[in-house]
Amino acid sequence: MVRLAVARLWYCSNSFNPRRTRLADLQRHEWTEGRTALAHPRVPRSDVHGLADFLSVRPDWDVAMLRCAAAPPGGPLAAEVLGAWLSDVEEALRRGCFDALYVSLHGACQAEGDPGADATVLRRLRLVAKRIPIVASFDSHANISDEMPLLLDGASGARGPGGGADACGRALTMLEGILAGRIRPIGAVARVPAVMPPGQLQRAMESLWRQGEVPACACARAPLLDASVFSGFAWSDTAWAGPAAMVWADRDAGAAREAAFRLAMGLEHGREPGAAPSLCSAAETVARAMAQGHTLVLDPADDPEAGSLGDTTDLLRAVLETGSAPAAFGVLADPRAVAAAHAAGAGAAFDHPLGACLTSVYGPPVLARVRVARLLPDMAVLQAGPVAILVGDRPTPADPALLQAAGIDLPSLRLLAVKGGEAARAAFAQAFPVAVVAACRGPSSADLAGLPFTNVPATRRARGADQARPADPVPLFPRRL
Repeated sequence: MVRLAVARLWYCSNSFNPRRTRLADLQRHEWTEGRTALAHPRVPRSDVHGLADFLSVRPDWDVAMLRCAAAPPGGPLAAEVLGAWLSDVEEALRRGCFDALYVSLHGACQAEGDPGADATVLRRLRLVAKRIPIVASFDSHANISDEMPLLLDGASGARGPGGGADACGRALTMLEGILAGRIRPIGAVARVPAVMPPGQLQRAMESLWRQGEVPACACARAPLLDASVFSGFAWSDTAWAGPAAMVWADRDAGAAREAAFRLAMGLEHGREPGAAPSLCSAAETVARAMAQGHTLVLDPADDPEAGSLGDTTDLLRAVLETGSAPAAFGVLADPRAVAAAHAAGAGAAFDHPLGACLTSVYGPPVLARVRVARLLPDMAVLQAGPVAILVGDRPTPADPALLQAAGIDLPSLRLLAVKGGEAARAAFAQAFPVAVVAACRGPSSADLAGLPFTNVPATRRARGADQARPADPVPLFPRRL
């Protein structure tokens, strides 16, 4: 009987979102342990689904679900959140008698005063777990630190959306081989010495996944156990933010190092130039879109799915100043406006500052005369002339079903402006075949040079097509024998 402990901290932090993510935010989404953790609803093919698949054909494995926590992307965790999670997991590890530990991590988590919370987690768990094997799985946007191969006995990264289950399965299969004494994984990391928005690497990563990472980098000296590539999460301000490759080989440090270097080279030479310099201002983009008609305007610089605020005002201001035909904007995270709308009631009209609830760094609030067109739980539709504004009490990704539930008739709109990037473009592709991106300020701006990094040198922040390519990837020493 194999006694397996499982812990999960699935959180992606945007360093430039000033709002701290509190314990209540995780409790609202996922803060479970024990049997309920396996049954907790999650996105399809997440890591825990992979765990369930693995255990279903291994009746001799007994799993103990320790603290499992997750929340939508946002600002760094409040210090007490990371402390509470670590306290729960460490205490359970001390009490239990486990043969191995599997940790599910996003890889781009930060906490107050700790820009590399994932590395902190693995350091602390390694001290408590002592000599039992520890394996982990990561999201494809993880920022892989130099310590990962030293702290872990094996790991794997997701290969695109919905790849968490397979990454978990690969990590646990490696763990099974370790426990049986068949393999002794040695890991190596190589990184591209640049930080860039993940979109610039999407095609390069998809190409490597299609080729089959391990066969494409096979080395005759030893079998490769796992090879993963990561775009990094550019908006987590850590010293190791950026693209990287992590490879595990059986008892062969040279094979792991060589394969990791080749994968990092593939990332570097396959990356696309940035689009930030070619984008037009929000006002110019909205004017052109309004003239063209039935166009979707995207604001990826304040994308809630990239941990942004959801309340910046550049695009909203442009829509309100240009709007002379039916248009809609959403979703604006503004709990003050939601509370005012619910207090006033449907049909009421009032003046109210919209947006910039937490900071005016990305633009001041927009003062507008609005009428309460519709009230929803935790949301409201405010009508400002011909523009319908969907406001919510927290950052919320926009999608057609949400807007239609709010009474916004998509076919009748001349323009729809949403906070989001490629995911939003895909969600609205059927209703709005024409989509354009506006250059706006925000925590997830593609123009990294304009963000207040403190840990990533300016020379490593790729800005776009005019940016010189960085030097060759840097190989890092593998896990010692």
